[in-house]
Amino acid sequence: MFLGVWPKRPLAYVAGLFFLFGFGELFSADFVRLKNGQVVRGKIILEDEEKVLVAENDDYVRFVDKDNVAQVSYEKGKQNVGASTLDKKTAPQRVSDVPQGHVETGPPNMYGPSAGSSNGNGGDTSIEVIHEVVTDFIWRGLSFSGEIANRRDNESYRAMTFVPSYQPTVTFNTPLKGFQVQFWGNFQLTERNDRDNDGRFQMYPGGAGPAYAGQGSAGSLSPFSAPSPDALNSACPYDTQANFMAGNPTTGSTCGGDVPGFKKEQNGMKRSDGLFYAFYYNFEKTSWGTFTAGIWFYNTFQKSSAYLSPSLGAYNSSAAQGVAGANNPSTQITRLAWQEYFFFWKLPFLQWANPTISFYTQFSQENAGLMAGKNYLSLTMGHEFFEGNFFRILPQVNIGYAMSNNIVDNRYGIQDITSTLTFFFGKFFFKAADVYRPNLYMYDTDNYYGATGGYVNTSSKDSKIVDPGKVNGPANQLVLDFINSSTSIPDQLRQSVRESYLLQKIPSHLVWFSIGFSQNF
Repeated sequence: MFLGVWPKRPLAYVAGLFFLFGFGELFSADFVRLKNGQVVRGKIILEDEEKVLVAENDDYVRFVDKDNVAQVSYEKGKQNVGASTLDKKTAPQRVSDVPQGHVETGPPNMYGPSAGSSNGNGGDTSIEVIHEVVTDFIWRGLSFSGEIANRRDNESYRAMTFVPSYQPTVTFNTPLKGFQVQFWGNFQLTERNDRDNDGRFQMYPGGAGPAYAGQGSAGSLSPFSAPSPDALNSACPYDTQANFMAGNPTTGSTCGGDVPGFKKEQNGMKRSDGLFYAFYYNFEKTSWGTFTAGIWFYNTFQKSSAYLSPSLGAYNSSAAQGVAGANNPSTQITRLAWQEYFFFWKLPFLQWANPTISFYTQFSQENAGLMAGKNYLSLTMGHEFFEGNFFRILPQVNIGYAMSNNIVDNRYGIQDITSTLTFFFGKFFFKAADVYRPNLYMYDTDNYYGATGGYVNTSSKDSKIVDPGKVNGPANQLVLDFINSSTSIPDQLRQSVRESYLLQKIPSHLVWFSIGFSQNF
């Protein structure tokens, strides 16, 4: 018999009476998950090698054939005496409890490591694996793939950028009860290789080089032309190009043996590959709720200057050019490593919405120290509909508040409101997410976007940033050269006119989708 009432069998009545008189009040923390995905909840009163008896209430005892059982879970992980046949390859309580990447919005796994569902049962080690493919790597309202792809492809920033990546999550439930180890990775699937996106003849990727054909000169204010005086040996590509145009295929006299050319900038999407390492401990549930604490580390696999702001144009102030000073210690936007302590508190009330407060405090020194001391506080809520069925729906929302986002900008405010809607089909799922950034001033800084093409935004309060689609290419340079050299534009208005062409509104919404499935070992 697969599942059903087990009447007319003496053992059932004996077990039922034993439960009623021996255990007292029923609790619903025990459950049995079947191999078809169905969940039976109640009090497990008997388990042996052949069957499991589950009392759903005082009058109803279910019999479950052990051959059809995928997992048996007891309240607080405790097993009844004699229950020695628990399948060691246990599945999580439900698929939606599994940490689906650090960008998942399910409590308590929002924007950081995520506690596995089994919480370390104190027995043999079990492994939970989630395979997920996302359309963009977005984390705490920050786009770690889409915006890099926009700059790589000379495209404007937009709400949705399709730059897919594979994001696996592997959670080890250790023999130490409550202690778990987790690995989360991001591996870009497309546009991994570097490309020349400025189209300039230069000494090194992103370096100074000649203007596009027929434009610019050595004395031009255009950042695509050699600076004057020539402080970076940038005359070499100009002299070499002049020789080629004159029919003399030799390098310039200032090259010193170096050979300029069309160089590939360090912008391949492989530079977004990275891995999270998380260690955390889940405390026993109390009347105050459930608590989790731990530490996580993140490292990118491709350490390069792809995450550094390029040199800024000479027409900007010294601080804007990246010259060190009291108000501008660095223009670097390195995204190479993070370390944070974290604390989760799953609140004991409003349990229908599963409210969870998460706090992350950062102590690493990436961004040349610009991000030191950053804190992130979030409230996450969600409810799974049709729980225990093959088809389930999980809407969730997270509100994230950042404190002192870096020592230069020193900004506080709501960083993101992320809403997700996940559809589960057994162990498979499909997710749609919208990230709302209500305070764009949190992002209106070159310490986040960098000085794209060497240009900076002089205002950090207009919710605008340099548009990557307005920087490179002959058409853009023609407009910029006209602005820089036009006598009809007063000098004091030149910067504002240039920015009216270069800047775009920072997207207040980011949208991404994902698809994946879970495994248990």
